[in-house]
Amino acid sequence: MDGLPQNPVEAFETQGRLAQVYHFGREAIKLVVLDDYLTDPEAVIDMAVNGPSFAPNGPFYPGIRAPVPPSSFQTLLGPLAEILPRCFDYSGRAGLRECNFSLVTTPSDQLQPIQRLPHFDSLEYGRVAALLYLCQGENQGGTAFYRQRSTGFESVDAGRFPAFEAALHDDVARLGLPDAAYIDETSPIYEMIGRVEARFNRMIVYLSSSLHCAYIPKKFVFDPNPSTGRLTVNAFLGMD
Repeated sequence: MDGLPQNPVEAFETQGRLAQVYHFGREAIKLVVLDDYLTDPEAVIDMAVNGPSFAPNGPFYPGIRAPVPPSSFQTLLGPLAEILPRCFDYSGRAGLRECNFSLVTTPSDQLQPIQRLPHFDSLEYGRVAALLYLCQGENQGGTAFYRQRSTGFESVDAGRFPAFEAALHDDVARLGLPDAAYIDETSPIYEMIGRVEARFNRMIVYLSSSLHCAYIPKKFVFDPNPSTGRLTVNAFLGMD
């Protein structure tokens, strides 16, 4: 089950693709979903298999990453040209901040405390996250969006950050660190407000300020092989 609302708030054609816009929560957190995104997704998988080596990438991502070759940026991100101004108020050029292949490979019992909680990607105004699922098969999970229970925040910007951080410290002091597991619907600190399923060749786009986390099911297989594991492309764009 997708976890998406039954009906999108908007749907439109863009470059031969159907874009569907959904809202979550009290803040109407915006999520754009484009299925059948690439005309040749297998070519991009081959690029991940035969390209740069995957390696850990900082303390936040629960797995391994490899840079996407710049020659592929237009193929992967060009179809978003109409999405950004229409759905995220971009005017002018969008600048690419980062673009990686990613694989979730960290077992639940090895997660760092920060990896067991929802997060936001950046405090940069207008930054957008674009995530393309290139994994196949069942039990690949998806992406879930959350509300911090103590503040009611569903997104975090520079103005909210001090209150968000203080509330998180208070919550952890009062309730303890979350169990060594990927967060699901049952957290005492966060409430899930929506979820989208990982579906092959599905692109999702949302503001990086949204509180979110990878949704990893109980029977997930932590596979480091890009041809068979939970391969995604993760890109971040900002207003230049």
